[in-house]
Order: sequence, then C-alpha cells, then structure tokens
Amino acid sequence: MSGQNNKTIGILGCGWLGLPLAKHLVELGFQVRGSTTQNIKLSTIEQTGTQAFIVHCEEDACSGLAPFLTGLSTLIINLPPGLRSNPNGRFDLVLQQIQKEIIACGVEEVVFISSTSVYGQSCGLITEETPTGAVTESGKQLVSCEQLLLKSTAFNTSIIRFGGLVGPNRHPVFSLAKRPQIDNPEGEINFIHLDDCIKMITRCVQSFKGNSLYNGVSPYHPSRKEYYTAMAKKAGIQLPSFTKQKGVSRIISSKKAENDLKMRFIVENLLTL
Repeated sequence: MSGQNNKTIGILGCGWLGLPLAKHLVELGFQVRGSTTQNIKLSTIEQTGTQAFIVHCEEDACSGLAPFLTGLSTLIINLPPGLRSNPNGRFDLVLQQIQKEIIACGVEEVVFISSTSVYGQSCGLITEETPTGAVTESGKQLVSCEQLLLKSTAFNTSIIRFGGLVGPNRHPVFSLAKRPQIDNPEGEINFIHLDDCIKMITRCVQSFKGNSLYNGVSPYHPSRKEYYTAMAKKAGIQLPSFTKQKGVSRIISSKKAENDLKMRFIVENLLTL
C-alpha cells in the first residue's frame, strides 16, 4: 500500500455518486467515511467497507459533523444544492456552517463537487478561465460556495465542475422523452459518465495540488440531436422530436484535468454506451 493511501477520506453525501466513490476508494486501500441523513442507509454504506455516519447540515447549524470530520485528511463535499425540494433554500449558508467545522477539526484538503451550471449561457469553448455567469439559483449558489472555499487560508480546495451526469438509473434521454419537442438540436452535449466522475475525484485525492479548479466533461461532444436520437434507439423508446429553435452552442473542455491530473476518460464517447 502506498503512502498516499494512508489518508482518511470523508465523503459528505453518499448517494448516486458518493456511494460507488466510497466503494472504489476502499478498494484502493483508503480509510473512508461516508455520511447520510437517513438511518436506513447506514447498512448500505457500511457494506462497501465504509464507516457510516449520520450527519445533518442546515443553514444555521450542523449535527454529527464534528465526529465525522475529526481525523480526516481529505473531505469530499458531494451535496447538491437541493433547491428542487426547497426552492427557498440557501445552500451557500449551509456550506458556511460546514466550513466552520472543517476549520475547527483541522481538515487540510477539500474536494468540492460543483457543476458546469456556473457558466450559465456562455458560448463557444469553455475552460476553467471562462468567467462564471450562472443564471439559475442553484448555479449562483454554487458560485458563492466555490468562492467561499477558495478564499479560505485554513485549508486547500480542489473544485470539480461536472457536466450532465450519466450512468446507472440516470440518463437524460428518459426525461426528455416526456417532452413533445426538444430545442437546440445542433447544440453540443457536455456530459460525463459516473465511472469518469469517480476516476477524476480519485485523481484529485491522489495528486492533490492545493487550490485548483477542473471541468469534468467527456471529451467527445456530439450534437443533442445525434445523441438523444441514438440513446432513444438503444433504450427502445420513442424517438425524440426536435424544433428548429437554436440555443447555446458550447464545448466545455476538460483538457486541464487531462494534463494536470493525468485524467484519461473511461467513456470518452458517450454514444458508445
């Protein structure tokens, strides 16, 4: 076992991404802790070899977070803003509470899972140097969270902005199939597979480089029409219908992660799934 695997890693949020991530890190030899808000999920987390904790984080306080954080080398924050269930929620205030505990418990490395929604309607080639311009409330709050973490001098933060997530039980073609027509058929997709999310986070943990920022999007960008039509055929569902309405055309680049983290995508072309 290499020295880097002596790290104790905490995953705040063991859901669709966090649970298989925990399993993967355990398999690599790391000591891993995972959090959930539900007692019923504790055994599922523990079955991966991960130490499970009940943690509740609200806008005014957190409960159970200090025992979870104490002794961690690296914290992975994998909590969605949750504005669908609570449109008036303030995820940025929740993160302020988490940050206080991070500092109090002496955690030195943080990986924050963000989203390419922070770029808003920006067009063309998008890199980490592209200014943020979030238009959705969740995107705006993610920008605030990123800035809060990066400004801290008590710990270093690596931020990963993932594109649309694709993988087991999660595929946009099924939600789009419910729409009568889909706009922007020639716009490029900017998605990433679950396996590559796990790989990129792992690479961040293994080669932590201090404050850093990475886009996480598969390198091949077919048009929305090409992609959704192909995926509908494979799923055996009705083929989508498209309008002639043009929208945002952009390619979000992950070249920085490929270079700095030596990231090689497992699923480069999502059409091959």
